[in-house]
Amino acid sequence: MATSHALSAADRRVLLLLLDCQDRLMLCGGCCGGWTVPQALLATGTDFKDGATQYLAERFHIANPRFGSVYGVHETRESDCWENNQRTVYRVFIVRISVKESDSFQAMSPAHTRWKISELKARHRDISPEGLALLVSGYVEGWLPDGPISLY
Repeated sequence: MATSHALSAADRRVLLLLLDCQDRLMLCGGCCGGWTVPQALLATGTDFKDGATQYLAERFHIANPRFGSVYGVHETRESDCWENNQRTVYRVFIVRISVKESDSFQAMSPAHTRWKISELKARHRDISPEGLALLVSGYVEGWLPDGPISLY
């Protein structure tokens, strides 16, 4: 007997790797038992970069974000969705921020912190989703090419 299996709409997100001029990554913690980066859920049809720009303006008062030349791309394969019927699609943007914006982020919550590359490398397993520390270190150290990097 043949069955059809339809997936629900995709969970679309932007994850924002906010890096200051000292190459410190802004991290949010305390809510999920680990560390993560700011992220926004997007409506279907919203352009990823436009959604990121709007979120940065509304949440962090960053009006003209300076996006890095490297960005992460993740799209769940249909074969990976069998358990929860949910596809995920997200982009991970690196955004350069000023010291003032970095200080403002840190002051927003006691659960916010800033880690340098050395700490990111040492504690990469403490950050979710997996692979963000590698993306940031590759960008900062210059060994990743410009453009999209697949994250699976």
